[in-house]
Amino acid sequence: MNDQNDLTKRKMVAVVTDEMGNVIVDRSYEGGSNNIAELLAVMEALTWCSLNNILKVKIITDSRNNLSWVFGRKVGHNINDRQAVLRTKAAIGGFLKSINLDLVWRPREENLAGQYIENKY
Repeated sequence: MNDQNDLTKRKMVAVVTDEMGNVIVDRSYEGGSNNIAELLAVMEALTWCSLNNILKVKIITDSRNNLSWVFGRKVGHNINDRQAVLRTKAAIGGFLKSINLDLVWRPREENLAGQYIENKY
């Protein structure tokens, strides 16, 4: 979806599924990149947890960037929308004050949300 050079023509999709693969969030955003979309999916999952009073959650991601961005790596200056990443990281940080997050990497073929995205989009 993000093979467009013009960022304004790009579309990001953030999908969150439960452990059975049922989609609980499927949200689209304009612009950005796949890496930012994956970070937005973590934010969407934490938003859903907050709204449903879930204080401990395990999120599976197939994005190594998610692991490093969520757990402290600084965001570089060469990212196509650095401000979006910084805003999303800040929102995630706010949720982490009240939600205990276990963020785990799995290959794409084991990630139910990733499979949903590949099939739908």
